[in-house]
Amino acid sequence: MAKIKIKQVDAFTRTPHTGNPAGVVVDGKELTEQNMQTIAREMNLSETAFVLPTSKPGADVRLRWFTPTTEVPLCGHATIASFHSLAEDGLLGMVKEGKYHFEVETASGILPIDVMKNNGAPSVMFGLKLPNFERTPQYKIDLVRLLNVSISEFENKIPIVRSDDLFVPVRRLHTLFTMKPNFFAMANFLNTRKLRGMCVFTLETVDRESVVHSRFFAPNCGINEDPVTGSAHGPLAVLLYESGLLDIKDGRCVFQGEQGDAIGRRGRVTVELEVVDNKPVSVKIGGYAVTVLEGEMLLHD
Repeated sequence: MAKIKIKQVDAFTRTPHTGNPAGVVVDGKELTEQNMQTIAREMNLSETAFVLPTSKPGADVRLRWFTPTTEVPLCGHATIASFHSLAEDGLLGMVKEGKYHFEVETASGILPIDVMKNNGAPSVMFGLKLPNFERTPQYKIDLVRLLNVSISEFENKIPIVRSDDLFVPVRRLHTLFTMKPNFFAMANFLNTRKLRGMCVFTLETVDRESVVHSRFFAPNCGINEDPVTGSAHGPLAVLLYESGLLDIKDGRCVFQGEQGDAIGRRGRVTVELEVVDNKPVSVKIGGYAVTVLEGEMLLHD
């Protein structure tokens, strides 16, 4: 019976058992798609990532991500976890300290990764595609029912918009912490509108140095609540900029986003937005991670 090496890595944190846990298989080249789905189901984490040889010119490595029930085209925290693991093991040439750049093949296209390996604690920054937003004020009445909040709790200075996800601003951190979503109804709502998930956020924060606090719900993907969602922070940065809420200096803004505190999985995401001629041209998300478990998993023949 075959065995594979696997890790569990907490992303967007340096403290074990906080942030967002991901499974990581750093050598998945012998695995079938069914193997990957089975491993992800067994790990039972929001996502498990598989590092694979690239199949496209211009890419250095390939990543695939699976929830316990399905493959997803993009996952920020499992990417941070994967490159933390690769750097930790000295793979992809990351033996010495220093900065490394990779082009990563994904189902969302070829995306850039920068790894800074320093004192044994690698930090990872992941470039995301810029979102195309559509304003969706018509969803507000549905959101009152889905989130169990009153209509006065929405932040009217920022629009409700959709890209791959729905972005919903609320006025207060207290609202965000105490809301009790109807996940069954939310799953139906997201599915029928072809949305991956829902990011509910506020400009009130726990840490003074942070800019935004969010929660992310994806019951239609088998994840009622994701602890820390890196891939939502890129579009969130663009939305905050377009709403006049980010301080741009010399064409860039670097800020901290918060997530996970409401469910005891505190995580912090570094977000970097680059702007040229008042238009966003690139966005990156990143942070640190910590390996909490290493071992081997048996595979059925």
